[in-house]
Amino acid sequence: MSVSVTPTYGLCLLGDCLFHWDTTKRTEDTILPHLLSEHRIVIASMNTVYNMSLYLQYWRNKVHSLNLTEHLHGINVHKKDGGAPELYYMLNDTSEEDKTVRFRIYRETLERVLKQQQIERESKNMNIDCLFCPDKLTGNRFAVSEHLYNEHSFTLGHPDNLVYTAEFIENLRSKMARAECLYCDKTFRDYKTLREHMRKKLHKKLNPSNTEFDKYYIINYREFGKSWKTLSEDKDDNDVSDSRSGSPTEEAWSDWEGTAPEIKCLVCSVVYTKFTSIKLHMKSQHCIDLDSLCKDLSYYKQVKLVNYMRYLLADSQCPYCEEKTLPDISEHLLSHRHNTTLSHERYNDDRYLIPALDNDFLLCCLKDVEGEEVVVIPEDIT
Repeated sequence: MSVSVTPTYGLCLLGDCLFHWDTTKRTEDTILPHLLSEHRIVIASMNTVYNMSLYLQYWRNKVHSLNLTEHLHGINVHKKDGGAPELYYMLNDTSEEDKTVRFRIYRETLERVLKQQQIERESKNMNIDCLFCPDKLTGNRFAVSEHLYNEHSFTLGHPDNLVYTAEFIENLRSKMARAECLYCDKTFRDYKTLREHMRKKLHKKLNPSNTEFDKYYIINYREFGKSWKTLSEDKDDNDVSDSRSGSPTEEAWSDWEGTAPEIKCLVCSVVYTKFTSIKLHMKSQHCIDLDSLCKDLSYYKQVKLVNYMRYLLADSQCPYCEEKTLPDISEHLLSHRHNTTLSHERYNDDRYLIPALDNDFLLCCLKDVEGEEVVVIPEDIT
């Protein structure tokens, strides 16, 4: 998947100056660097600018007809090398006119947002392609959110907290089409590599600190100049919280292909599509507690452990007591209930990095130790 971006140009704050407008970014993320580098203009207190296009339009008309210094506060900035100071201009809400403009735009934006939210609340005609599978999502916002959560363990938050939902989902789709991680914003060489990264790093979720998504949450319009984070810091009763960063379970990663791969038990022929289900089965039916066995182990040690157990169990040999040629390995495990960890020396051999079972999806479900940096193949880490 890839997206070709056609160069777009926007009208600058000053006169007929045009700047390159990166349509993959928010307006402010494109115009602010241009204003600073080309015109030495700074727009301060961005948290009170609710619509950059309308804000720029107002001041563009003012600055175009009058002298720049009549409306922008000038500041002499001294260089670190001791050179002559440079004059920068600032737009901020310390002036009454600027404050009035910002608040008027906020009220207009809030009115539009509330109307849009009401439309989405009553609408039952949404028709959106799923982010992770081929399904077409239809109905209302609740139906869309329910599918994303139930089928893919991915949450945007409570539907009643969302606004511009269809645009939000398309925004996320565009990021993924550009091979950008939804959580860390890192860009990868292709979509397949992105998927592998998000699966391995558990990044199939939204980052609450990413203000790029604030537009789509009604709470960020609740009070002038205050985001959900500011509101939550202002209150101690926890009545304000962010619901964007859903924590997907490990079994959700396979759904990107539309059909979940099967995870085969270490002992018997039973298969499940959910990691939690296969672990519960092995613990209850074979007394193998995979969570305990893998605790505090690095990813590659876990891979060696799983492959070691598969090799031995396939030969009817107990991986705990190493008794061989057992007539019924499952009965042996149940009757002896070893319930012990395995010494690392037993499986500390690089040959156990080779999967004992072809296409063993159990290996894909193993979780890295917190803080450990593991090279993911084919992830591009440059």
